Amino acid sequence: MADEEHLRLDRDAGVATLTIARPEKKNALSSAMFRDLARFIEDVANRDDDRVLVVRGTGDAFCAGADLTDDDADGKMTGLGPLEGAQWMREITRGARALAHLAKPSIAAVNGVAAGAGMNLALGCDIVFAAESARFTEIFVKRGLSVDFGGTWLLPRLVGLQRAKDLAYTGRMISAAEAAALGLVLEVVPDDTLLSHVESYAAELASLPPVPLGLMKHGLNSASTWTMDETLEFEARAQATCFGTDDVGEAMRAWLERRPGHYTGR
Repeated sequence: MADEEHLRLDRDAGVATLTIARPEKKNALSSAMFRDLARFIEDVANRDDDRVLVVRGTGDAFCAGADLTDDDADGKMTGLGPLEGAQWMREITRGARALAHLAKPSIAAVNGVAAGAGMNLALGCDIVFAAESARFTEIFVKRGLSVDFGGTWLLPRLVGLQRAKDLAYTGRMISAAEAAALGLVLEVVPDDTLLSHVESYAAELASLPPVPLGLMKHGLNSASTWTMDETLEFEARAQATCFGTDDVGEAMRAWLERRPGHYTGR
């Protein structure tokens, strides 16, 4: 059963904005919402006119994670064996996989609380902007659960292994300022300017050539597991791909004519 009234995807000038609209539940995600979240991100991945994804919440929260009062979630958590439970979790976390493989820039606009899967939804984005009111917690352990929605992979890469363990083991709440100091957040901005700040940043990225952005994202995400030789080989192939696009010529003309470029991704 879909729960699309609590998720909305709006498009404007190359920016696809995915809004979690369940403020009465602090934007907690039901099982159906997790599935729709994945489907929406996959839709953005498949549309050439979507250049950038923005993820945001409504009301006074970004996302409080999984709605553990959801009847479907409660039944699955207590009524399935290990194999069935793992398969159900693969469906729930499909959105994390889709976000990780999205070959386009993604930005999280975090206001209020980002907890559990909600925190990892934000961290799964390439860039995280936080309002001064934002708070983050890997709350799983306090619910008798292990970290999910990609947090096990994301945290040590963002903050280092020891700090990742501290955040996961304690489930403690951290402020936007501490999140920025740890490297979880790019920038903290006043609450009343968060959305306009993110919109401006997203519009700038959407105006740039999409092919190199996607290639750079893949390279930067993968390089920690590559040797230098493997990285140089990737760069050679990536640059050759860029050479084959119309946007290289347009970028050069725009530079020489001192004007903004108009890029097609072809």
